[in-house]
Amino acid sequence: MKRSEIPTPYLMIKANTNSEWDYCDFAIISLSEDWKKEQQKRIENIKPFSDDYMLLSMIYSDASITFYKDDNEICLDSTDLLEDRIWSFVKLDEETREKLSVPENRLTSHTLHVFKSGYALYQTYGKHTGEDFWTEDFPLEELIKNDTNLTN
Repeated sequence: MKRSEIPTPYLMIKANTNSEWDYCDFAIISLSEDWKKEQQKRIENIKPFSDDYMLLSMIYSDASITFYKDDNEICLDSTDLLEDRIWSFVKLDEETREKLSVPENRLTSHTLHVFKSGYALYQTYGKHTGEDFWTEDFPLEELIKNDTNLTN
């Protein structure tokens, strides 16, 4: 897995958990054309409410993401790979992706919070523990509209 300066089908983003025993360091979002079209619809859905100062976000069920933790084999340190960025495109093949380490919790109820600012974050929970796992905010609108000229 390598960071890429040009858009790829995979976006690596910093992630966290409130678990006292499990770990989560990053997540990978699969950026298919269908995903981008769906996100564009979601951004359009929230725009009519942009003047409502009480509205924070719209929440959608979305499992286009997998949460991972750093390990001693494939991803030694996601912070080094991201080079102090919150997110980055990465070059990744399926064989490598299958070898990445996942949290011990069985994660369920994946949601995407779309903010009226055009940013978003993913969130999920441990099925049996209720522990929270989430990504950092990322510029969803910028990502789907200008995926060839992004800065992060």
